[in-house]
Amino acid sequence: MDRRRRLKTVAVLSLTTVALCAGCGFIADKDRIKIARINERFIDRGELFRIIREMPDDERPIIQNKGDMLRVLRAYLDEQIKMPLSDEVEAELDGKPLVPREMATQRFFQEHPDDDYQALYAIEDAEAVGMSEAQLEVAKEQIELSIDRTLDRLRGDAAVQYRAVAALKTGLLTLDDADFQQEYNLRKGELKKLEWMQFRGFRFPTDMPKAEQEAANVRKRLDAGEDFEKLSEEYTARNSDFVVHSEIENNPTLAKFRGFWVNASGCEKGDIIGPVYLPEYHALGEPDQQGRQMVKAMPAAYMVIEVLDHRPETTLTLQEAKRALAPPILMAKMMELLREQNGVQIFEDKLPDPALFSKRSRTSEWDNM
Repeated sequence: MDRRRRLKTVAVLSLTTVALCAGCGFIADKDRIKIARINERFIDRGELFRIIREMPDDERPIIQNKGDMLRVLRAYLDEQIKMPLSDEVEAELDGKPLVPREMATQRFFQEHPDDDYQALYAIEDAEAVGMSEAQLEVAKEQIELSIDRTLDRLRGDAAVQYRAVAALKTGLLTLDDADFQQEYNLRKGELKKLEWMQFRGFRFPTDMPKAEQEAANVRKRLDAGEDFEKLSEEYTARNSDFVVHSEIENNPTLAKFRGFWVNASGCEKGDIIGPVYLPEYHALGEPDQQGRQMVKAMPAAYMVIEVLDHRPETTLTLQEAKRALAPPILMAKMMELLREQNGVQIFEDKLPDPALFSKRSRTSEWDNM
């Protein structure tokens, strides 16, 4: 073969190779590279980029490396399993919802305590907050969409839990000491028995005239040596709600009680605390005639209290923690089983790696997803 023919042959082969590569989509179109499979459907890079792009701003994670990509992909695949499963379980329950929407609404507000969503959701007069009716409607619609997403997540988790409990009963799933020990080792630092206090005292609702002054007078009389019991009898005669016997836990997730615990944390039996402001809470009341435990709403008040008993925060023992550990262990095992049943595969080596992009190209990549 002469030189001219060799060059012509090489040119033809090169063009053919380029055409084949372009046709397979791996070189000419990287977005079409397959990164996962669920049942008979493949997920490609383009779909992963779309998932990230369409996430709400407050839910989109920072994507810096392949590990971040992998977490988003796994969460998405799990969601593709959970959504149909929740519909399936609700059908088995004759249409009874796994999670009431009211619960999802409450959970959404709890998860965003520092935002104004709850207050905005309750507003009826747009002008009162300097908004037009259209602006308020759009804002509420965004909150509704966020609640919808929270509801979907809770329904999915509830469906997995429902299946997990059934699988445990039939022996399809099991829990053994090794499972508990492994989970305990991973979560020991967060498994706490909260600081707790039992107390008796005097409470003056904040809507009562001179409530703070009343509390200050009580503290002054106690400091002067007056007997707590006799003082209680005096105030009970005036109004039985002025005297209280209750208990409270130092739950760090309840921000409204932080001010109270600034004064009360680390106390000892016999300490007198106050006047201190205690926000509205619910206390256990006396059982009714049928023996049912009653719960009583306690309005915000200024209080002076005597500590009857106190328990500092401690780490739960493995035995104490088992009740808290069982649900996440079962959920994790059930999800593994569901992934297997749905043929989930992840091709980690095909995931895009943002760490390989320059700062400029990475920004461009996300902007153009």
